[in-house]
Amino acid sequence: MPRKPKLNSSRKFPPTYFILPFLLIFLFIVSYFLFGPHNLSHREEVVILEDGLTPQEIGEILFEKGLIWNKLHFTQEARAEHLYAFFKGGEYFLTSEMGVPEIVRRLKEHEVLKYKFMIPEGATIEKMAEIFSQVPLRSVENTVSSTPFIQKDKFLALAKEGKDKFDFPFKNQNPLPSLEGYLFPDTYILPRMSEEDLIRTMLENLKDHLNPDLLDRIRKMGWSVHEVLTLASIVEREAGVEEEKPIIASVFFNRLEMGMKLESDPTVLYSLGDPQRPLTYEDLEFDSPYNTYLYPGLPPGPIGNPGLSSIEAVLYPSSTGYYYFVAKGDGHHLFAETYQEHLENIRSLGGE
Repeated sequence: MPRKPKLNSSRKFPPTYFILPFLLIFLFIVSYFLFGPHNLSHREEVVILEDGLTPQEIGEILFEKGLIWNKLHFTQEARAEHLYAFFKGGEYFLTSEMGVPEIVRRLKEHEVLKYKFMIPEGATIEKMAEIFSQVPLRSVENTVSSTPFIQKDKFLALAKEGKDKFDFPFKNQNPLPSLEGYLFPDTYILPRMSEEDLIRTMLENLKDHLNPDLLDRIRKMGWSVHEVLTLASIVEREAGVEEEKPIIASVFFNRLEMGMKLESDPTVLYSLGDPQRPLTYEDLEFDSPYNTYLYPGLPPGPIGNPGLSSIEAVLYPSSTGYYYFVAKGDGHHLFAETYQEHLENIRSLGGE
């Protein structure tokens, strides 16, 4: 009979059998210190990252600012989320409490800081430059910066003399180098951008508001967009209440049709640099093509940047027989068909 094999009580195990548990424990400890949660000191930073940065370069910047614990962890997370394919430069608000996955998500989705600017209707280029360059600058995320949104002088140079740097639908209708009248007043919520991009954004906004119906109306009038914007800018500055804009527009159309001078005070103020004081009789003699007391017809260009309601008032003016109006002091006006009625209105308001 065959012999029954003996059991070997001294069975040998491979060395890795004993090493593996210790290796796993070691890897766990290393992973914890590399990628596990860490209590960084509280940091809030506005980080400006340029286009074209690699995940490694971004990680280095964030590490130096104390926003992440480990650069390798950031790089691996960024690669896993394909950050390199989505990343765009910009101004980011990041904190040390966000953690690497949240920071990568914000960078991937381009969650940059944005700023809100309210540009009033009728604002001149100079007024816009003041608004866009005010500091301190507070973002909609409530961060505060001492760096202005734009450089005032650069914005003014482009807006006043740089028309040829921009392509927009009405460019050829504008005989002037200035973009006065073409920068649409609105409430803008914007990320940081160059002066050129800001002007381009405002030009695009005007294009969007001048829809095909309004452009068709301009063509039927036989006017150019430039002429409409010029008269609309005067209506904007003269009107104190919305409902009177079509009536004021009708006064100017009636005067143009009769060959009368527009005699609009805001055009004189514009020619004088918009001083914040009442006009004098001497001001009315200031020699400028924008002085509609001296020169007939429309001035060479807009005296501000009109809003949509003023543009529509010029395109659809009221039908009146008025040739004159005088301000009552409460935003409203008294209108008259004859000069004698106009003088009576002035006297009724305590004028000479």
